Amino acid sequence: MKERENGNHRLLIIDDDPGARESYREILSPSPLENILAMGAYLFQGPQPPKSSPRPPFELTLVSRGEEGVEAVAQSIEKNRPFAAAFVDIRLPGMDGTAAARLIWTLDPRVKIVIVTAFSEYTPADIIQEVGADDIFYLRKPFHSEEIRQFACALTKQWNLEQERERLANELDRANQELESINRSLQKKVEEQTAMLLQSEKMASIGLLAAGVAHEINNPISFVKSNLTTLLRYIQDLSEYFGIVQEIRKTLQEGEPHQVHLLLEALQRLEENKRIPTLLADLPELARDSLDGAHRVSKIVNDLRTFARQDSGELKNACINEILDTTLNIIWNQLKYKVTVLRDYGRVPPIQCWPEKIGQALMNILVNAAQAIEEKGTIRIETRFRPEKPASPHGKLEIKISDTGIGIPKENLARIFDPFFTTKPPGQGTGLGLSITYDIIKAHGGDIHVESEVGVGTTVLISLPLEVNP
Repeated sequence: MKERENGNHRLLIIDDDPGARESYREILSPSPLENILAMGAYLFQGPQPPKSSPRPPFELTLVSRGEEGVEAVAQSIEKNRPFAAAFVDIRLPGMDGTAAARLIWTLDPRVKIVIVTAFSEYTPADIIQEVGADDIFYLRKPFHSEEIRQFACALTKQWNLEQERERLANELDRANQELESINRSLQKKVEEQTAMLLQSEKMASIGLLAAGVAHEINNPISFVKSNLTTLLRYIQDLSEYFGIVQEIRKTLQEGEPHQVHLLLEALQRLEENKRIPTLLADLPELARDSLDGAHRVSKIVNDLRTFARQDSGELKNACINEILDTTLNIIWNQLKYKVTVLRDYGRVPPIQCWPEKIGQALMNILVNAAQAIEEKGTIRIETRFRPEKPASPHGKLEIKISDTGIGIPKENLARIFDPFFTTKPPGQGTGLGLSITYDIIKAHGGDIHVESEVGVGTTVLISLPLEVNP
């Protein structure tokens, strides 16, 4: 009971480099003295005491070989103290990181695994193929301490949310069985439990996205930092250059023209050594790249904030093409290594809707499409306005999402919108994603239809009215 309240923060570190293991320890499990010093610094500088410890209380198990890591996972299951996440170096003596990851998932498929590599020949696609799963995370050395903390926090939170979600799903299923045999008067309790489960599903989605979003944000931040470092060096060179120019002006003003020749020679040498013309030509490009990186970070953060926002309950006019782009931006880390997204957007009028709910419905469909693609494939998104008659402002908005995934067997096709129906292994899905999507589309007065062929792919067709009739 105590662990369920506090959550599972147990991490497994597999790395044959003692220095790397010590770095993990310092980042994720600081000494009590370090926490005390951080607390003291805060108390002397801030008006309010901190509400929690300076860093999350991770419980670390550090080993140097893949075999030791697999054995640690086996022991953790025997003791009923599972690991929430594992950071696995890809190159290890004996069993390598990908083999260790496969065996760990065989023992406990709930463990969130981050493959860590310092070698450029390993791409994310290579690692996914080696491990045989596409929900693995990927991190390059040298890593930043904040990036490690973000991964650890996001993955342990995701693990705990998934276990809580599964617990709530089981409890709700039992409650529904009891309701059928007891009394219809308990319907209100069913609705409350369902609302809790739906919110848990949404929060679990956010937890799943957090690590990928952190990785997406880190890339533009890295090249912005690099550009700023170059810019600082350029400023130093230009300061030196204009320092000599000022000396020349001062010499002319003081009537000492015989010194000007020497200063001009020094200026010429500096201009050649520092490549001043090239430097000046490079400055605008540095600024443009840095601004582009800042805009990318801002867009990712704003899109995630829009998705995580509580539904206001008010209908709004929104552009479905923009909602689709926002949703794709949020889940892009799950798509970019194996999915080609083709966007065929038509000129469509705005629709009256609950944008956050429509975004959640579209995300469920797109994530399912991505998961149906095992190696490489395509997702095609089309939007069209179908008027009731030619040139009429009234009609239906159509959204078609097609994938080249494994397809859905005919015997399952009629059940895909049933609550709790899932073909995923236990612990990897509640079967609520498409059920939620169906309810959202119906709440907007729309229709949703699915066509699929095994080995060919699946097409989801959504039809929405331009206005919702309450």
